[in-house]
This record gives sequence, C-alpha cells and structure tokens, in this order.
Amino acid sequence: MTTAIRLVCALLPVLWAGVTSWVDRFSVVEVVGYGTAVAVALVAARRHPAGIVLAAAAWQVGVLSRLGSDNSVPLAALSPALVLTAYVAGRHVGHARAAVVALVGSGLVGAIAGAVVTGTPDTVVLTLAGIAVAGAVPWAFGRHRRLFAAMVEAGWDRAERLERDVVRARDRERARLAAEMHDLVGHELARAALLVGALEVSPTLPDDQRRAAHEARAGVTAAAERLADTVRLLRGPESRSPDESVQAVVDAARATGLDVDADTADLAGVDPVIDRTVHRVLAESLTNAMKHAPGSKVRITLTRDDGITLVVANGPPAAKPTHTGSRLGLVGLTERVSLVGGRFDAGPQGEGFAVHAHLPERPVATEPTRSSAATRVRHSARHVTLVTVAVVGGAAVLALGYMVFDAVTSTLRPAVYDRLRVGAAQADVLPLLPDRTRVDGPPVEAPPPDWTCSYYSTHPNPFDGRRLDLYRVCFADGRLVGKDLLTRDP
Repeated sequence: MTTAIRLVCALLPVLWAGVTSWVDRFSVVEVVGYGTAVAVALVAARRHPAGIVLAAAAWQVGVLSRLGSDNSVPLAALSPALVLTAYVAGRHVGHARAAVVALVGSGLVGAIAGAVVTGTPDTVVLTLAGIAVAGAVPWAFGRHRRLFAAMVEAGWDRAERLERDVVRARDRERARLAAEMHDLVGHELARAALLVGALEVSPTLPDDQRRAAHEARAGVTAAAERLADTVRLLRGPESRSPDESVQAVVDAARATGLDVDADTADLAGVDPVIDRTVHRVLAESLTNAMKHAPGSKVRITLTRDDGITLVVANGPPAAKPTHTGSRLGLVGLTERVSLVGGRFDAGPQGEGFAVHAHLPERPVATEPTRSSAATRVRHSARHVTLVTVAVVGGAAVLALGYMVFDAVTSTLRPAVYDRLRVGAAQADVLPLLPDRTRVDGPPVEAPPPDWTCSYYSTHPNPFDGRRLDLYRVCFADGRLVGKDLLTRDP
C-alpha cells in the first residue's frame, strides 16, 4: 500500500505535465518515458542505489532538454519523483556509501553534460543545486528514519525481554517460597502429625486423651493438606518452553515445500532468552529464504562450541522473487542478537544469501548496546541537520555567487554603449562587447524576427534596484541595426 501511494505521488506530476496549459508541456512520448523511468526508479530504490541514479537521470534529461526555453514544467513534474526516490533509498537501502556515490556521481555527470550541451556555468549550478536539494537532503532524512525505526524495534525487543525477566524472577521467587514452605513447614507438620499419632494409639492414655490426640492429628493433617495446596499454587502449572523446538521450526518450513538440509545441536540447558533468540533468527531466516529465494535449497547449521552459532544459507532462487524486502527484519535481528551480547551478520554469499548469528549461552549486559543505538540515532539526526544546512546554505551561496559572476562578466559599460553606432559593421562592434551575455533570457519586448540580438547587464551590481535593466544589441546582415536600453521593474 505504501509503495502504491508513493507511485501515485510520483506519477501524478508527470501526468499533469502532459495535460497542463503551461508552455512546453510534455508530449505523450515524454509522459510515457518519464513515467516509466520514475516508476522503475521508485521500485528499485527499495533494494539498490541504482534507483537514485535512474531518478536523477530522468530529472537531468527533463531539465536539460528545456534549457533553451522555460524549464518550469520538468522541474515541477520530476522533482517530486527524485525526492521520493532518494527518501526511499535512504529509508530501505543499507549501503550508505553506495548511495552517496550514486548521488555525487549523478550530480557530477549531470553538471558535465549540462556544461557540454550549453557551454554555460548556469547549467552546472542548476544541476548541482537540484541534485543536492532534491536528492541529498531527502536521502539523509530517509537514512535517519531507518536508524530511528531500528532503535524503536530494538527498544520493544528489550522491553519484551525485560518483561520476560520480571515474569521469570517472579516465578523463581514463588518457587523458592514453595520449596521453603514444603521443606521447612511441611516437614515440621509431618513430624507433628507422627508424634500426635503416636499418642493417639498409646495404651497408657485414657480414652478422652486419645480422642483429643485424634482431633489434634486430624487438625495437623488438614493444615498439611492446605499447605500442600498453597505450595501447588505458588509453583503454578508445570512450565515448559513456550517456543517450539528447532526441529519443529525446520519441519514446519519443510511442510511449506522448502528444501531444507539441517544439522542442529541440542539446546538443552540454554538460557530461555537465548533459546528464544535462536528460534527468532531461524524462523526469520527461513521466512526470508521462502520470500526472496523461492525454490532454492537452504542449509541450516546449529553448533554449540564456545557459545551457539547458527548459520542459515540459501542458494540462488529457482524462480523470480515476488517480494521486495525492506531489510527491516534483518535490522531487527541485528538489534535482538546484540541485546543478548551476540554478533549478527547477513549478506550475499556466492550466488545466494547467508545469515550468521553467534550467541552466548547466557545473556550479557545490554545497556551499552542500547546506549550505542541511541547514540547512532542522535548522530544521524545531527548529520541530517548538517546536510540540510550545508546543502541549503551551499545552494544559496552558489546562487548568489553566480548572480554576481553573471552580472560582472556580462556588463556592457555605459561609455562603451554610447560609442556604438547603428549601421556600424558587426566585425567592428563585437570586440567592444563583453564575452558573456545575460542568462535570464530576453524580456517581453521581442525584436524583429530577422534580427539577432544579445542582452547585457547595465552595471555589475546584481542587487541594485535597477538590476533587471538590460542593454540590447541587435545585428542583421553583418551590421548593427539596433541598440536599446530595456528597463524592467523588480
């Protein structure tokens, strides 16, 4: 459902770009092409950083293809898809370094392509700023969300384990009380019953005293029976592990059609928390094998040698998987194993996939793990803030710097403008003009169609109140045919 919502949010702007009344709307071919690229990128981003590359490429092609005119349509249509794809990649893909390389590489390739196509630095600025704002920032937020979700799941696992510890401590205390009552009080009551019984059958006592002894023995016997009932209540029902055996988990997997080869050791005497952790890792690993490697053979190895080692490995899938994984299950297993002092690793092995878990036979202190998880989340939040500030600040500095550069390098000084004479040869005029023209495009007043016009800044200060004024210099048939001062209000 979440993937479907994201696809709708990413594809709606693309469809809008094909039906809008704005200038330079998308053609049918562009809508189909960009829509397909966006959908594939968004789905692929859950498993591989290549999704970011595809979304960034679609964004760059859309923007660069409209550089000669208004590029508002591709920016509005494709930026949401890039934002969503980057966020999904940060949220689900565990390979942070690969995603960073994909983002940086996409930005550099787009900047180089733009510079080659247009030959102007404004394209480089637009491409780098777009990839940074619409790609890097959402990816950082998704990465933080991933770590936060892992910490929350680890917290729930810890709470569950602590709750089980409380229950076990209560049961142990009740068993201790029951044992003491049985061994001490019960023993004394039994001894008293025997002594009173001896008086009851003594021939030296009169009948009334033997009847009194009989009543006393009956009272002691009743007290012993009530004590036995109390001991049974304290001990509770006979306890057994709430988890099924390892063999039962394997048999259940085989019953679903999974080809499993198991070599398992006996877990007798293992702490119940460790026992449950082994079952959790085994069950989750088999479930992942069924979902992501259908038809493959699974090999299970469970050994007890300086702790407990569980390895679940599967070969390549015999059929195409029908499920896409979020890897959150593996993240939860990592935290769960770490909570009891174990080590967990999962990743490709040959053409298949393998899960390795090593656990102690008894849990060790887990507070440092909880602290480190919280520290990782705090560091992630700090990184998100720094990335956002750096990207926004860098984009602002880059934009302001480029505005200054554009104004300074395209300024036609008033004295030179006054020297220009209509009718002069183009070859004589060109050496007097700046090497660059203004990049903000021609104003509303269009020149005659047979004129070739260039536009220049009137002064080098891009923040002046008359910063939008332009000099227009036009040529036709090798001659200067027009020079105008075009005033535009900010």
